[in-house]
This record gives sequence, C-alpha cells and structure tokens, in this order.
Amino acid sequence: MSVDDSVSIVVGKARSAQAAFERCDQSAVDETVCALAWVVMEPGRNRALAEQAVVDTGLGRVEDKILKNYRKTLGLLRDLAGKTSVGVIAEYPELGITEIARPVGVVAAVTPSTNPVATPTNKVINAVKGRNAVILAPSPKADATCARLVGYFRSALEKAGAPADLVQKLPSPVSREATRDLMAQADLIVATGSQNNIRAAYSSGTPAIGVGQGNVAVIVDETADCEQAAEKVVASKVFDNATSCSSENSVIVLESVFERFTEALKMQGALLLNPSEKETLEQTMWSDGELN
Repeated sequence: MSVDDSVSIVVGKARSAQAAFERCDQSAVDETVCALAWVVMEPGRNRALAEQAVVDTGLGRVEDKILKNYRKTLGLLRDLAGKTSVGVIAEYPELGITEIARPVGVVAAVTPSTNPVATPTNKVINAVKGRNAVILAPSPKADATCARLVGYFRSALEKAGAPADLVQKLPSPVSREATRDLMAQADLIVATGSQNNIRAAYSSGTPAIGVGQGNVAVIVDETADCEQAAEKVVASKVFDNATSCSSENSVIVLESVFERFTEALKMQGALLLNPSEKETLEQTMWSDGELN
C-alpha cells in the first residue's frame, strides 16, 4: 500500500467520525472534551506518558513534563469552559447578522518532539471542541509516545459515547512524505515545530496555522525587581530543560541595573561566561552549526 493510500484511509475514517460527531449538542461536546483532558490529567497516565516522552525523545525532565502536561491541559479547560461551539454563537440584530459555529472538518496536527504530550493534547482538545476530527503527525522521535497517547484518547472517546476515529495518528513509522500527504488531504493544518514543517504547512495549499521555534527575549529595566526577575528567568530557563518555546533565550539588561541583575542571576546559580568559556561551550553544544 502506498503512503498516499494509507493516509487516505486514516482521513476517510476521520471524515466519517466527524460527520457523526457534528450532530452532537454542546453538552455532549463539552463532556467529550473533559474526557479527553482527563486522559492527561489523571496522575498515573500523566507520569507514564512523561516518562516515555523523556525516554523516546531524550529531551526534558519527567517531573517537569508531568507539571507541564497537567497545567497546560487545565489552563485550556479553563479557557474553553462555558464557550459555545455549537449552533448560534453570536447575534447582532441591529446588523441583521447571526453567527453560527461550523466545524472545519479534519484537522492535521503536526507536533514536535519537545512537547510530545502537552502539545498534541492541546491540539486534540481544541479540535474536538469545534466538533472536528484530528489526525496527529508527530515527530518521528515522539512516535511511540504519541501512539500511546492516542490509544488513551480513543478509549476515552468510546467511554464518552463519541467515535474513536475522531482522534487518530499517522501510521507508524511516521515519514515526511506521509505528513505532507496529510497536509494536502486535511481541511486545516495546525503545525508546531521546525521551520521546515511550518513552511511545508503554509505551502501545502491547505489553510494553515503555524508556530515555529521560540526565541524569547526578556528586557530588564530600571523599574524591575532584579532579584525576582533573576529567579523567574532561571526557573523558566531550566524548566523541562528549556524545551518550551516560551523559555527565555536572551536577556536584555539596561546598563543602570546590569551589575545588580547579573549578581542576582549568580545567586540563582547562573554563570556569566568569559569569551574563552563561551567559545568552549559553543564548540561542545554545536557541531557544524547544528545542536548536538
């Protein structure tokens, strides 16, 4: 069977599941969303997924991933609570306009190895809240973790009375060709990851929303509490070994508080490298312009 045929089978199942789920009312949709969220928020599954994610990808820390998975999922539930996604969502009688929610259909969700549980969970919940089906295209390193996560999702869907094929993943092993075929066959792409993946999404011919690698800069000025700022910067940078795209990559410090802030950083365990030490670190971490 060709790659295109195998992707078409998955997409066909997704379309059938989505057509059935589209008829659900808001209460059923919200119950399904909560069931999916509990997959990751349940402590035992959360730990098992976090442990496998670190083993499979070689990235991050188990305890931090557990916290990340829980908090991001809980935060998303909070954001979606009470939000209408079925039927009439807004009315403007003075304009003669009524807004009615309509599913987009099948969502292709491209996900990275840095957050192989939290990011897919976020994409799945958002898609299902809109009565869409979703097919995950994970990073090859995170394929096994994603397969386990999707297995949990499908069991939760069945228990909630929803079609299991609302949530699927590309057949293993996931390839670049399969991911591009999925992008072409889906109705919407939601891509997170490398520049190559984001460019592929935007050039696929399918409507796409892309988020590339983070490059967070923090500015510390004369009004800042330097001790508190240093504590937060270090805590964010070391959390899950800086796999989150929101972790700081640089700090811009005004000259008037530079000495105070760098001392505060040292108190938090940070080290300011001299030029020779910086060169040694660069040679150790990067080889031919790529991170080891």
